[in-house]
Amino acid sequence: MKSLRSQIVILAALAAMLLGAIAVIGEGEPTAPLHFTRGASSTFNWSNFANVQTDAMAGNITWLTMTGISQTRTWQGFWGNVSGWITLDDANNYTFYNWSAAEPRGYVYATLVSHGDPTWTEVQCFNEANNATNFHTFYNITQDAYDNVTETYNRTDHPPWYIANNTRNNCPTTYIWRDDNYQQSDFVNALFWDNTGGNDGWVFGTMLENKDLSNKTDISCYNGALCDFQLLVAEDGQGTEANTVTPYFIWVDITS
Repeated sequence: MKSLRSQIVILAALAAMLLGAIAVIGEGEPTAPLHFTRGASSTFNWSNFANVQTDAMAGNITWLTMTGISQTRTWQGFWGNVSGWITLDDANNYTFYNWSAAEPRGYVYATLVSHGDPTWTEVQCFNEANNATNFHTFYNITQDAYDNVTETYNRTDHPPWYIANNTRNNCPTTYIWRDDNYQQSDFVNALFWDNTGGNDGWVFGTMLENKDLSNKTDISCYNGALCDFQLLVAEDGQGTEANTVTPYFIWVDITS
């Protein structure tokens, strides 16, 4: 299988930003990128918030109202650009013909290196009822955490999703923010499961934001910059695992 030819490992660190272009060869199944660049990483900056004080006086009882913010210890974000083409190759990757795509449509996926290569024809929707507990145990997430898997992928309204020539509908879905605001139309993410065995076969996926033929340009991402994709993956950042990383394979599937 062509995807076995080269495998790119991404070390999922704290809130990393994946920048640069990825050139790929598309086929019936997602493949590893041919070219890959990892850009700068960024995480929560506590110094952006000024200290707050209040006075205490003996004998008083005082009502306080406040709003707090805390960085997730469960999720990692990737974002960036994709370029590539569709090709007609033989088993040795000699090219008979190819079709360039300046703004390709398709998908980006991340899977755990510990799971190995997915069997893409067996990738199904992630079943939260059956697999959420195992997911939470693997990533050290408490069942009632606000950022657990069921609270994060809390929709099932992604567009029809094509994996290895199979259509997937109504999988757990979430949407990445745009311009620092919540939205429910672009940068759709869906969670899948490799049905061939193992207890860590989840597949994190996102659609390239050229999913509409009328869209020929990049759109703004979470921070207002232009990009092709935003992908959410899980990572254990609890306790002693806070400074460790989890290796992921990255896959790209250009459909047109």
